Amino acid sequence: MNQKLKTIKNVAENKTWVSFLSDNHPLSLLHWSVAGSDMEQKDVWLIQDEVTFEAKEFETIDLAIAYIEENYTEITDVLG
Repeated sequence: MNQKLKTIKNVAENKTWVSFLSDNHPLSLLHWSVAGSDMEQKDVWLIQDEVTFEAKEFETIDLAIAYIEENYTEITDVLG
């Protein structure tokens, strides 16, 4: 795991969210524990596209980091 991925994981674990740029495109990794108007309990990590607000759901932060590593190869900035 490269240094930027380690930073993304560390910040997300400490703050429950982190934003980053990949190819100048903003994304966020965030922990989601309560969802919807019915306060549905969840315990998942999301990778959210900050332009379209589309999100992918992962059971663990490690699965989310693995997805980031495979799909977002040009991470230029990590914003905590």
